[in-house]
Amino acid sequence: MTPTDSSPEPVAVPTPEARSVVPLAARAVVLLFLTLIPFRIVSEGYVPGDDALRHAAKAVSGRDWSEVLVLRSDVTMDSHPGWHALLGVVHRATGADANALVLFSIVALYLALVLPAVFLVRRPEAWALALFVFGVLDQRVVTRFASGRPFVLSMAALVVLCVLLVRVPLDRHRWRTLAGVAALLGVVAWMHPSWHLFLIPVFACLLARRWGLAAGLLAALLLGVLIAGTLYGNPFEFVEQSLRHTVLAFGTPAPPGTLVSEFNPGDGAAEVLVGVALLLLWRYARGRWRVGVVDNPIFLLAATGWLLGWVVVRFWSDWGTPALLVWLAYEFQEVLEEKLPVKSAKRVLVAFVAGLGALLVLSGNLRGQRFLTPDKPYLSLLSPDVASVLPDPGGILYTDDMRVFFQLFYHDPTAPWRYIIGYEPALMPPDDLDTFRTTLSRRTPSSFEPWTKKMKPEDRLILQSTQGQPLIEGLEWTQVSPTVWSGRRPRR
Repeated sequence: MTPTDSSPEPVAVPTPEARSVVPLAARAVVLLFLTLIPFRIVSEGYVPGDDALRHAAKAVSGRDWSEVLVLRSDVTMDSHPGWHALLGVVHRATGADANALVLFSIVALYLALVLPAVFLVRRPEAWALALFVFGVLDQRVVTRFASGRPFVLSMAALVVLCVLLVRVPLDRHRWRTLAGVAALLGVVAWMHPSWHLFLIPVFACLLARRWGLAAGLLAALLLGVLIAGTLYGNPFEFVEQSLRHTVLAFGTPAPPGTLVSEFNPGDGAAEVLVGVALLLLWRYARGRWRVGVVDNPIFLLAATGWLLGWVVVRFWSDWGTPALLVWLAYEFQEVLEEKLPVKSAKRVLVAFVAGLGALLVLSGNLRGQRFLTPDKPYLSLLSPDVASVLPDPGGILYTDDMRVFFQLFYHDPTAPWRYIIGYEPALMPPDDLDTFRTTLSRRTPSSFEPWTKKMKPEDRLILQSTQGQPLIEGLEWTQVSPTVWSGRRPRR
């Protein structure tokens, strides 16, 4: 069975072959190796340097973002209400601190992405092969699997959705499956409110001329948004605020070079294209070519993500990649079913090789370049010996480096001040956003004037400088470390 067929996968009928221990053993081997991947990653001491930190700190702090950040007046909703609620439950139930919550996030999200398909496809070794091959072809993308950020849940939901499109097509009036997909999308949207991006799979179904499938998926998405809004407590605010966040993040013009890397255009993942082309040529050489191999919703979803990735790379990494992984898995499954009977002992060997390969490729820290320990120049600010370099209670911490927020908030979630810049610059008040982007593009003493003029004695300006004391007038400067400086307005 491949994604190109229009009929659902047949329901398994118990036979002597199906009762063989081989299928169970192959599934168990793959399950073991894939489960080990995130644990091997965190065992090396890996901790991400960005959003995973602030999610954990947010759960520990128990505060609203308005108490942590200086926000626009029209931003009223937590950007990830469900995820923070889950981390808060884990924190209160176990006493886990921010570091433990980050490790939990990495492991739980990784397993949510790679394990469901082990149980949903007939040949789980094909899924392990897909992960292994893709990990070889695009090592940058698979590193995002270990980010500890809730967008991985959207990727996991997309994997499940793509498998369900093959197993139980939604255009066959499978109302129970439709309700299940709606519940899945609702929970995921509550955790990570980028529900509108699930319109991309709907578009892929339209490209494949699967009108009933597109309608069923759209209906499930609309019902899922209603579920997510109900979980949040206000469906209308949930929809409006989640759309507003996306518009602010993508629709606010930013000077060149000031966007985070994941919002920049991708490079086309040439190695992946070559791999897919070789796989299609292999299919043709086997005499198994048919146009449906590429004219189906899953392949077209992967292609759509790849094309949009030339505009914003996240379309490829977070939407095209999960679809392509499922497509690869079904391609490999077809070959395995041609070559190996269901009870062949060689299946266990294939599962072992594919699972081990996936473990090594996806968790290997290649020359220390994949799972890097982030630079932490601002932790010196937390030393008790220099407490006065941080804002007083009720003050504001100004800076042009987002790492200040990630590092300080993570290590001190209950600090009694607010940060001018947090995890998303577009959420800042418009005048502060202009100042922030000016400092990034020019970084001259005059570029900081809008901030220094409105600073109060309880506020601080934290800057990194390798050229000595910053030449910004009107502030008293304290050197915290060889490169970190803290400025304050003199007290009268």
